[in-house]
Amino acid sequence: MFKRVLLSGAGVIALAGAAFAVATPIGSAGEVFASAEAETGKTDGKQNRKPTASTSGELTLGQSVTRDLQRGQHTFTLEAETGQRLRVSLSSDDFDTVLRVTGPDGFSVENDDEPGGTLNSLIDTSLPASGTYRVTVSSYGNQGGGTYRLAAIDTLNPVPAGAEVRTLPFGQSVNGALARSDATSLSGQNVDYYRFIGSAGQRVTFDVESDRIDTFLTIYLPDGSIEENDDRGGLEDTNSSLSITLPIDGTYTVAASSYARGESGPYTVSTREADPSIRTVRPSSGQAQVFALSVGVSEYERISVLTRTDEDALRVNAALRANGMLAPQSVTLIDEEATRANFRRHLTEMTQAMGTDDTLLIFFSGHGDKVENMDTERDGSAETIELFDDALFDYELAEMLGDFDGRLLLVIDACFAGGFDQVIDQRDERMGIFSSDADTLSLVAQGDKAGGYISVLFRQALEGAADMDGDRAIAAGELGEYMRREFYRMVLETPLATDAEDFRDHQVAGFQHIIVDRGGDGMPFQQVLMNYDSAGTRTVARAN
Repeated sequence: MFKRVLLSGAGVIALAGAAFAVATPIGSAGEVFASAEAETGKTDGKQNRKPTASTSGELTLGQSVTRDLQRGQHTFTLEAETGQRLRVSLSSDDFDTVLRVTGPDGFSVENDDEPGGTLNSLIDTSLPASGTYRVTVSSYGNQGGGTYRLAAIDTLNPVPAGAEVRTLPFGQSVNGALARSDATSLSGQNVDYYRFIGSAGQRVTFDVESDRIDTFLTIYLPDGSIEENDDRGGLEDTNSSLSITLPIDGTYTVAASSYARGESGPYTVSTREADPSIRTVRPSSGQAQVFALSVGVSEYERISVLTRTDEDALRVNAALRANGMLAPQSVTLIDEEATRANFRRHLTEMTQAMGTDDTLLIFFSGHGDKVENMDTERDGSAETIELFDDALFDYELAEMLGDFDGRLLLVIDACFAGGFDQVIDQRDERMGIFSSDADTLSLVAQGDKAGGYISVLFRQALEGAADMDGDRAIAAGELGEYMRREFYRMVLETPLATDAEDFRDHQVAGFQHIIVDRGGDGMPFQQVLMNYDSAGTRTVARAN
């Protein structure tokens, strides 16, 4: 016999009293995060403290400018064309930078801290119209100043005017040498450029080796996306290497440079077929759609009713649809539609319809359970998501996805959700976002027009908040960083106190913590999960 543990409202349980002091409506996210941001000195009211002083200049693609900012802001104009892939870098050792680009048709994108944790700023975006764009440099909160470097390139055409470009044949090596007279990269290092003609599905290893310099390798893909490598084998090997499964036919630009500015000396750049045992990077083709199976159960008959968990599922798919990322085969199952049979049938249909570059999203908001006296896991327990008619165990979902080798994003807002980590760990290219540990309850987002806190933040992420660099795509690292940051910002003053339960059925006081699981490095930080406006393309079914 096994024991089922469903407290009255156990799947997503409400917490009364002071523990919900921060639970003002997340529908007005600024209110939720206001007190936490006051603690850190950062608020969402940046625009209210915009500096008034401004100087002007011209910024040319492929070139850089170095200036000194003493409060106020500097504004540069940039002439650009429709469809250009703009990548702008703003760096300083003296102050916390803020970068903003505005342009025709109300275009506006801003970045404070680039992905990776520095105080520098980076914007990577596709420009919607031809015309004059304004690039604005300022300091965070208009506090501090100093020397900065600003540079911009079009990653679809990254080679500066006048720079030499050599041919890099497949299976061959080419000798080169960095010199201070060479063109400079976006971050200021001297760089040489090569062109490589590749085919979709080709597995290629690119190497840059030198005894004189710490090499840095950048590959610009035909769609304007970028892949990079610094040290091939960690700090002891300063050569660079990238093994890539090429996503599309076309011309790939290979940039050989150094890790630090000012380095010069000879090097060798080469290409070869990637070893079969090597795990290659699989960049997005720029058309990554989301096949979403969104499930929300509120009106249970067999266990306690929940609030708005069905609406969570509807809003997730609505956010994907609004941004043009939702594949037409996607399905939303709410309440009585969310049966085990329907779940399995739609999951099978979607995995068969997906293209190789698409992402499968399984989203669930509702009750979760922890079942003791099981022999499926080492601790003698197993976790469930509670569908309308029956439970679905973690090991059952793992079995359903056992042969699926595509990209998977699993988001569960339910009690004990962290127990589904085994689904993520069984294969690469999988990522999980869970509302709680495997032994901890999850809480109702009272007054937030949502069933759970993770559901609210995930919807906001899909609506554009997780696109930190403004490139109209959401990468795994961006999504994970956004979810972690906003969850802990929300609960900084008053943590979400709840109950925890270990494998011995002991209940103790605990706290709800978000879990972001990328399977170690199984889902790379820079892996694109979804591209805006990609759903209009024809879906190519996966090979059986």
